[in-house]
Amino acid sequence: MIIRLAKKTDCLELAKLKKKVWETTYRGIYPDEKIDNFDLTENSEKFKAIIKNPNIKLFVVEDGGSVVGYMDCGNLFKPYKNYKQEIGLLYILEEYQGKGLGRKLFEKGFNEIKNNGYNEFIVSCNKYNIQAQEFYKRMGGIIIDIDNDEDDKSKPQVKFLYKIKAVIP
Repeated sequence: MIIRLAKKTDCLELAKLKKKVWETTYRGIYPDEKIDNFDLTENSEKFKAIIKNPNIKLFVVEDGGSVVGYMDCGNLFKPYKNYKQEIGLLYILEEYQGKGLGRKLFEKGFNEIKNNGYNEFIVSCNKYNIQAQEFYKRMGGIIIDIDNDEDDKSKPQVKFLYKIKAVIP
């Protein structure tokens, strides 16, 4: 398996992967209509916009020529307080979860943010995705905000803060 920067030619495959993850992870959390009406073309265009953005890097995990996960890092997609950096999307196909890929992608994002001179970043996670919340806690995140419940459970988020400590040689 390799981790590499995403290319425009990956965008449709990334949209398909996102749809699969929504089916396996968010069915029962997100409204059925949101999942059932998932638009591959629209999501493919969103990935193209991320790739074009010079302030965000989108990485993919490839296994045997197929994309099995992805993660973006860099400037926040949606502004939040005074924070400047985030690890945004981190999606891995269900059959590849629990094999260390999430950790590898997270570390890649952590190091990108650190190498760009930042000393902190945030991660937003769906409030009802307990498995993902546990992962972000294991990665050292501190919960700094929890949204109120809403009828649409796809909206409330939990915000995690990560501090990057300077290493003294």
